[in-house]
Amino acid sequence: MVECSVSGVLIFGEPDEDRVRLIEGKLRDIVIKAEERGRDSWGIVTLSRGGEFKVLKAPGRASETLPSYPRILDSDAVAAIANNRAEPTTEYVREKGLNDIQPMISENIAVSHNGTIANDVELEGKYGVKKISQIDSSILPPLLESVWDGSLEGLQRLLRDDVVGSFALAIMDRRKPGKLWLAVNFKPLYVMWDRELNALFFSSLDTYLEDPNKPPWEANVIKRIEPYSVVEVSNSGEWRKLSLRRDENKPKRVLVVASGGLDSTTAATQLVKQGYDVTLLHFNYGHVAEGPEEAAVRRIADFLNVPLLEVNMDFFRIVRRSPLLGDGEINRRRDGVSGAEFAHEWVPARNFVFIALATAIAEAYGYNYVATGINLEEAGAYPDNEMEFIRLLNQVLPYAVGPNKNVELLMPVGHLVKHEIVKLGLEVGAPLHLTWSCYDKGPRHCGRCGPCYMRRLAFKINGVRDPVEYNLPAEVEEEFWRGTRPYNMPPQIRRKSEK
Repeated sequence: MVECSVSGVLIFGEPDEDRVRLIEGKLRDIVIKAEERGRDSWGIVTLSRGGEFKVLKAPGRASETLPSYPRILDSDAVAAIANNRAEPTTEYVREKGLNDIQPMISENIAVSHNGTIANDVELEGKYGVKKISQIDSSILPPLLESVWDGSLEGLQRLLRDDVVGSFALAIMDRRKPGKLWLAVNFKPLYVMWDRELNALFFSSLDTYLEDPNKPPWEANVIKRIEPYSVVEVSNSGEWRKLSLRRDENKPKRVLVVASGGLDSTTAATQLVKQGYDVTLLHFNYGHVAEGPEEAAVRRIADFLNVPLLEVNMDFFRIVRRSPLLGDGEINRRRDGVSGAEFAHEWVPARNFVFIALATAIAEAYGYNYVATGINLEEAGAYPDNEMEFIRLLNQVLPYAVGPNKNVELLMPVGHLVKHEIVKLGLEVGAPLHLTWSCYDKGPRHCGRCGPCYMRRLAFKINGVRDPVEYNLPAEVEEEFWRGTRPYNMPPQIRRKSEK
């Protein structure tokens, strides 16, 4: 096992001595910053334009010994890969030789690796190769030397089909100076293009690459290598990327976190129409409207002819501190515009908890996606309805699920406001007549709370009378809906086998 940091640089163009010195200085800074992820040893391997390796390695912290090396990059250097190693207990080496310090090197291949190669012994037997040292990642250079054909597709097959474990990899081949291969599953790796130095730097964390003292207009672009991908980059400006996912062609199975309201019901119907294999997931969490929501979501599942998974949970009975949880504050609820435009009824971290639980269920039972009714309208009041919330969680999810698992969050109505959601629901035939939006427990919608206020306006904007009943005087309702057309109940969705 190796837990460490992977860093390096690919140099573009014909560098002069001054540019090489500046690139070297930045590389030194990156390697020293990266000792946060590894303090037991450090190593740098450079590759010249003529295909020669230069090796610098030492035990201990990079900050203690790297400054004493007067020169890292020679004037003809084209690339370098580096490593800061955190030596795990299971692979502790008291007397370290050069072969025990990364990057690992065979005749033609140099590799810097972060993670674990769990099947190193099996790979030795299968391909008749021998590790360079007792450290599991030392299998990689001889394995690549023996099996890899040098192509990006060949590296994709080898890493996807043969290597078991975790990795962020940087690979150089002395026979192909000017090319670099980067690969990750769930281990992080970031790249930064330095436009002034005409060089591509990379490291295990973005913070090792950035210069916090620069204003935004001078800062370089830093991007994460997408989890489960392999990249080939050359200093001629070519960049190719392939996926390492093993489930690319699996059926599109999605869990829809469904409250029984307009948003999640429209989202679920849209996904059914788009050919997804939909299952509704409903959480009963002790909230005031639990009864009517539960009844609504059951009717909706029956209408859509999709399975329904209900989870009864006590977690929010511990959290409380919300009028929606009946915490003695229901009478402090805000109605009308005030209730729609600010999160007076906030339930602490509710969507975060729901998404975490839905992700666990999806991973365990083979769903590829989790969808929610998060939308643009309610993002104005609720932080956990913001599209950015879902976007950032999607960046985290590869590190929240098991190796080679893939769960992605969808937000089918994330870009829509409430009247656009009603419009889409009408277009796709969502059972809007079965939905429950009110914060109260019924039996009819109160017509006054924030969700009721938004719902009524959304239907009126679309010129359609809301099919649900409100606990409002008949004359008020008649006046409000004057000039709208009746709601047309959509036909029930049938299973494919019934068509």
